[in-house]
Amino acid sequence: MRVLVYKRHKTSCPHVDDPAYRRCGCAVWLQYNRDGKQTRQSAKTRSWEMAGQRAHKLEQQFLDKELGHTVPGAPTTVPDAITLFLDSKRGGRMSPNTLYKYGLTLSRLQAFCDAEGIFHVKDITLSGLTTWRAKWPFESPLAMRNNQARVKSFFKYCYNAGLIPANPTAQLSGIQVKVDEASRVRPFEPKEYQKILATVAKTGLQPRNGARVKACMQLQRWSGLSLVDAVCLSKDALVQDGKSFRVKIQRRKTGVHVNNVIPTWLGKELLKVKNGNRQFIFISGEATPKGAVSTFDKMYRQVFQAAGIDGTSHMLRHTFSVELLKAGVDIRKVSKALGHSSVTITERYYAKWNKAQQDILDGDLASAWKP
Repeated sequence: MRVLVYKRHKTSCPHVDDPAYRRCGCAVWLQYNRDGKQTRQSAKTRSWEMAGQRAHKLEQQFLDKELGHTVPGAPTTVPDAITLFLDSKRGGRMSPNTLYKYGLTLSRLQAFCDAEGIFHVKDITLSGLTTWRAKWPFESPLAMRNNQARVKSFFKYCYNAGLIPANPTAQLSGIQVKVDEASRVRPFEPKEYQKILATVAKTGLQPRNGARVKACMQLQRWSGLSLVDAVCLSKDALVQDGKSFRVKIQRRKTGVHVNNVIPTWLGKELLKVKNGNRQFIFISGEATPKGAVSTFDKMYRQVFQAAGIDGTSHMLRHTFSVELLKAGVDIRKVSKALGHSSVTITERYYAKWNKAQQDILDGDLASAWKP
């Protein structure tokens, strides 16, 4: 691989059209193509000779890597460190969506290093990361915090793997996020829910997949199951007693048992789902539970996008909860139906929809006002 040296002239430089002109005081840059991706980065010097030495050193590092001539103790380049980190995450069976987010975050880090002329991961400093963080494009503090968490995970891996002598993010200041949990809860309006179901057939999904997605969405809406519990529902967990149906599971997240009655028509719909799997209702073929959940999540997003609705699978669970509370069901019963480990958790998210308790409070206040 060849690293090209060129001048990046200022607009006021008389040699602006000649990137090979060496005698002016403009900055020198490096350009190379690796794995089909063209990269340009500052040589951090205005000296052509100094830039040439750095280009040669970079060429030698890449050549040694390709030939397997690694030198013990040689510093690891930023791209190599990123590759090692992502490989470790793939080996840990990380979900494709999460892996994509890590890749996106680290591609931003790579772009920063390229712009600053940083070749080795050990040369990334706390001050450099602080400067980079100030340029992040996120408007949401929560998005900032999540992105920083991924950056810190990367450098923690590099430190534990011996790629860097110290972790520069150890002293990186935290990002404060004040989140009102209840404000993050948004159930689907009845018209939105009906539009989503009607859109399933218009998304281009194969009829078999469309039927599975629609049945899974309805299961979440009328049972309150999370996406992972719904997708991984076993056939044994769908219990029929005469004309009534119920789902009996142990939640994967909390371990709390859920035993909820569902509409008869929904139970019949679930029995019609075709997937060729003897154990599960929705998981088909050789897919693992984690892979199946990721697949359903992608199909859900495809449906939401086609319907023009900013939605998530968890909003179906919110819809189940909120509609029960609006109908006057006691929040302690809703908590049990959701499989929460404590009613306090339920109140944190759904207190403002708790019609039953509000009615009781209104009555108590009215009684107290009487002479």
